[in-house]
Amino acid sequence: MQVKQILIGKTLVENNIFLAPMAGYTDACFRDLSLKNGYGFAFTELVSAKGLCYGTNGSKDLLNTNGNYAKVGAQLFGSDPYYLRSAIESEYIAPFNVVDINMGCPVPKIFKNGEGSALLGDIKKAETLIKECVKTGKDITVKIRTGLKKGDNVATDFAVMAEQSGAKLITIHGRVREDYYSGEPDYTAIAQAKKSVKIPVIANGGIFTEKDAEKMFNETGADGIMIARGAIIDPTFAKTLLGEKPVLDNKRFIIEHVKGACKLYGESKALRELKKFYPYYFKGRSQSKRIRERLMAVDSASQVIEIIEQDF
Repeated sequence: MQVKQILIGKTLVENNIFLAPMAGYTDACFRDLSLKNGYGFAFTELVSAKGLCYGTNGSKDLLNTNGNYAKVGAQLFGSDPYYLRSAIESEYIAPFNVVDINMGCPVPKIFKNGEGSALLGDIKKAETLIKECVKTGKDITVKIRTGLKKGDNVATDFAVMAEQSGAKLITIHGRVREDYYSGEPDYTAIAQAKKSVKIPVIANGGIFTEKDAEKMFNETGADGIMIARGAIIDPTFAKTLLGEKPVLDNKRFIIEHVKGACKLYGESKALRELKKFYPYYFKGRSQSKRIRERLMAVDSASQVIEIIEQDF
């Protein structure tokens, strides 16, 4: 494992294993526990720049970090330079040193608005957005995919453009938009982009095991990697990659997640939010279906913890 520090503008990150922003999953509670368990840096869930400008509660709530701004950057999406810059200059983003502009999200409702991965098809517009964001003085990073459809490879052009526009780091998900989250990552596309720039390049996509991580490093030469679903399936994954003992084993991580979610949302909402984690937490484990069914049926956090204590 090629562990090293990463410099994002003025922010020094202690290691090069990043937690991916996953809408509906990587809230303040899950991020805090994951950072405690080894990840060097994380970003908030995807936040609408326009939503922040209009002061919508949902957008503001996604920026909750419990004050952990040294290891958490804000991730915004948008296609209007005015709203993106205004959002970054707002009081909501003021505490963050690092702001990531999402240009890779494949979700249809975002794509149809010309946001997220739609910007991969308009490099000039993407350039305008990055340059406007850089004017705020924040350390701006960009997250992209390798293209929109099979056969595309815009990663190198985007990486060069992002660096020349003032971005301090670029994350490349090694799949095209139409692949969503399946298929073998395009290691060659990431490697070509990495060779074309001096800013750090973080590689993302299909990393679930130590072997996957080593292959991503070896095939791409990336400065770091970003873990998505693998971080939920195995909450100790980062520490494994670092060659260190986890602060929280998987059982204790889940129990602390239950407790933290209750503090963040209240018990009723927390139980609803936690249900989407169970298929990942118990993936491949003995009696996983039976345990998940029991967890889905309970109506208190204490019952969830009891089941995990007994059966995990």
